[in-house]
Amino acid sequence: MSVAGVFRLRVPGEWRDAWLYKEHVLLWGRDGSLYILEMERLSKAVLKKFGRSRSGLLDYLILRNDWKVSSAFRRIMGMPEVATAFLRDFRLEGNELDLSLDLEPTRIGGATTPGYLFDSAIYANRLYQATSEGLFESYFNPGRPIEEMPLTQFLEHETRCVAAQYMAVNASAEDRGLWFSPIQLYGDGDYGDGDGDHGDPFADDAYTSPSIRRSGNRMEQVADYSVACSTASRHLLNYTDSPMPGFLKAHDVRGRSHENTQFDEWMVTGYDAEISIEELTYRAVESKGVSSSRDRSALKAREEEIEVLGNSNYRLLVKEGDTLEVVNISAFEDRDVTVKKNVEFKHLPLRSVGGSEILSTSDLASGFAVEFFDSVAVMTSSGVFNVYNEPAARIRTFRQSKRYKDVLAIVGEKDLTLVGFIEFGESEPGF
Repeated sequence: MSVAGVFRLRVPGEWRDAWLYKEHVLLWGRDGSLYILEMERLSKAVLKKFGRSRSGLLDYLILRNDWKVSSAFRRIMGMPEVATAFLRDFRLEGNELDLSLDLEPTRIGGATTPGYLFDSAIYANRLYQATSEGLFESYFNPGRPIEEMPLTQFLEHETRCVAAQYMAVNASAEDRGLWFSPIQLYGDGDYGDGDGDHGDPFADDAYTSPSIRRSGNRMEQVADYSVACSTASRHLLNYTDSPMPGFLKAHDVRGRSHENTQFDEWMVTGYDAEISIEELTYRAVESKGVSSSRDRSALKAREEEIEVLGNSNYRLLVKEGDTLEVVNISAFEDRDVTVKKNVEFKHLPLRSVGGSEILSTSDLASGFAVEFFDSVAVMTSSGVFNVYNEPAARIRTFRQSKRYKDVLAIVGEKDLTLVGFIEFGESEPGF
């Protein structure tokens, strides 16, 4: 049986949102102001206050979360003496470590969110903000992060959700529709979540003029209604008031997003018309599938019991009555969309993940973060475990990043909590 060690690092303050990006924590104050906290400051403060052992846990479980899933780490953790030393602090504290640092983030000069912030995303050094005043883009330069960030406005009506990946930005504006635009490239550098020296996409006076600019990069409406959107590989899921999201198959090309990019990347250039995945999902949930009109009628009768709660890349978390299961969705080139059972994730009773109403889900590399009224749990292929036992105002996860694929940033009433975890067997050395 698998259990988990949970590592929590708290930064006091009254925040509205948070993102981890390229060795920085970006924080939104409740007045719309933007702040930044360098990961190096966190690392040094933990080392000084809590010592080398917990500083090492911080590195592997949060700051360099990619190390945790590396083959080198798995190999060294196969040595009993190493595993015992690495997991020692969890054994002493009952599998949970809860640390707090009193650090003051630095305000980014002149940066204020227009209107009320509903959602945000950072990708390719672009900071997207979905607000009551519209969708805005600004440029985040990790090399000089505290300078002013002028805004470009993409949409001029209330925007509820924004997602950016594969050189495309998508935005949900409820009855105003689902919108898409390719991301324009400027300057030199690697435009993924790497450490390249990125060019400035704005004019030469970008750092002296804080005014809002109108975008010359027009967005295209790709669906009539959208509450939220999420990428499923390169494709797009459109969440509405329906229990099932719509599916938009991507048009994509493979190439270099910039001449200095080391590897070819997929770049989305548009989408097919939205299609329904209801019957495909019903078939996947049924162990025998739909084999007759009678079977199909039985599934339709159960339609109200089946709901897609969210997705983590190509994996859909489906609620059927009082149970949960995971199915995979795919759409390969020149093939129809398919939905199939996921063989790694087990069929789970809802009571095993908390038993109360699920408020939201977020995507992790290893599975899903699941929000309840007074707690947050993580669901992986080996089990479910609580990582946060308080109400959450905002939950951020970073599956698409390089460093933070299995990290949660949770905004609470009085602090930001960074959460990392490691799974191990009960027979692990020292347990």
